[in-house]
Amino acid sequence: MGFKVKHYAAKTVPANSSLEWELILTELIIGSLCAAFAKIGYDAAMLLIFIPNLVIALVCFGFIGLSIFHFIREKRSKPSE
Repeated sequence: MGFKVKHYAAKTVPANSSLEWELILTELIIGSLCAAFAKIGYDAAMLLIFIPNLVIALVCFGFIGLSIFHFIREKRSKPSE
């Protein structure tokens, strides 16, 4: 026995140039935690803790910078309405 399902596509909101605060906040928290663990690993001379956490922290902070850069570039290239 089959069921008849009516599916209507959701109305989409046009993408605009907005800064994604949840993404930046998440990356900031993860980057800060990994930077703190990297500092602890450096002070304890444990490269197995220091190097991976340092790489993750740098990538997180780099993504934050990249998001802000793209936001500013998009705002400058978009004509004022």
